Amino acid sequence: MEGDVAIERITQMLAAHPFTRDLPAGEIASLAPFGALREFSSGEVIFRADAAADTFYLIRSGLVALEVDTGGSVPRVLQHIAEGSALGWSWLFPPYRWQFTAVARSPVRTIAFDAATLRAHFEAQPQCGYHVLSRVAETMADRLHATRHQVASLAG
Repeated sequence: MEGDVAIERITQMLAAHPFTRDLPAGEIASLAPFGALREFSSGEVIFRADAAADTFYLIRSGLVALEVDTGGSVPRVLQHIAEGSALGWSWLFPPYRWQFTAVARSPVRTIAFDAATLRAHFEAQPQCGYHVLSRVAETMADRLHATRHQVASLAG
């Protein structure tokens, strides 16, 4: 009974989250059992560069900084990822290692998905996989575009 309530709650959150809200209802329902609610305190590391990329996050609230180690004493912030966004795509591509470090800049609430479980689900339900991966690809393109502008502004 408790598990059913949690799945129903996650289903409702997925239906409202900007990343998943216009997915077909059946696909949202198929994803919900794989989601878990996770919270991070301000300053907490969500994942570290070069660690195993084993989770996909949908940010429900809060702000996350994506950082890269440039060899200096302080990592460089590449981007801030906010409420309503997806966090992480390294879980999709072998060798499944994070490319950046993600740090909560405020309290952060997420729906977290185990990456291996999601990949297996997408194999079993390719249409759901296609819809989610299309959104991940769109997110990647937006972030790469923003990074390109950031690099251009540093060079100029």
